[in-house]
Amino acid sequence: MGKLVLFLLYVVFALILGGLSVVLKKKHTQFPDFRVGYHNKKIMENKENWDYANSVAGNLCALFAVIGIIVSVILFLFQANINTTIIIFFIYSIIAILAILVLPVQLSKK
Repeated sequence: MGKLVLFLLYVVFALILGGLSVVLKKKHTQFPDFRVGYHNKKIMENKENWDYANSVAGNLCALFAVIGIIVSVILFLFQANINTTIIIFFIYSIIAILAILVLPVQLSKK
């Protein structure tokens, strides 16, 4: 039962990232209305940065959602123990969050 809950944690995180992906790619507000979208001073300077950063962040969210589902299936098929599953989840979630927060800003500086 405990393992099933942990694998559902991956699925829930992937669903959140998938929903965020749709919002960032398709539903972000148009420049200069910044109510919905990826927020950063550099990103909000012009329309090109705003659209590009939202697109990149949306793509990253979609990528990490797919990775989360794949990792959960692999761990489930290999019957990974609870400690391994928890450690991998924390590493995966930290990498996903940092990438989504940092990469769009770094890539839009170019």
